Amino acid sequence: MKRWKSILGVLLVFLLGALAGAAVVHRVGRQSVEAVLSGRGGATVDLVVRRLSRSLDLDPAQRDQVRAIVTETRRDIVEIRKPVQAQVEAAIERSRTRVRAILRPDQQVKFDRLQAERRKRRGQPE
Repeated sequence: MKRWKSILGVLLVFLLGALAGAAVVHRVGRQSVEAVLSGRGGATVDLVVRRLSRSLDLDPAQRDQVRAIVTETRRDIVEIRKPVQAQVEAAIERSRTRVRAILRPDQQVKFDRLQAERRKRRGQPE
């Protein structure tokens, strides 16, 4: 009986450790994805450089050159997007308004909270 308790205890500790690790990985992964999608802090540049470096076994000088190229391309894309960014944001806001209109009042409260959290994470005003 005592042996089973020991085995069960070890398994429980292992399971709790695995769950804690999964929660941390999920949280970090989610933040990384959001950073890349929003283009914050050069996260996209870092991701591209890391992937190419790993796949192509780039040396440090090549990594620096690739980083410069990807950074320049990111700036170009930002400039290309500027003229249409207001239209994109207006379309997204229309979509949010339409979605909110079909929700029940309790769902609207949750929806508003979710939108506020997303804006806060992206550093946008409410």
